[in-house]
Amino acid sequence: MEEITKIALEEYEKKSDGSWVCVKNSDITTSKGNILRIAPGTIFRPGGKFLGIDIAEALNKKAAV
Repeated sequence: MEEITKIALEEYEKKSDGSWVCVKNSDITTSKGNILRIAPGTIFRPGGKFLGIDIAEALNKKAAV
């Protein structure tokens, strides 16, 4: 399974319900070298998967660092 190796926290905003919304074009790099282009307005909810990856979880982990 692919994992996120690069994601820019400043390109997302956390909402009060725990979801994350993309606020500007964002490129996510995966462990297999794939780049996922995320459009502004895209919402990621906890537990949800995007191409098999829980992006909300990755953002939560990055925010905790």
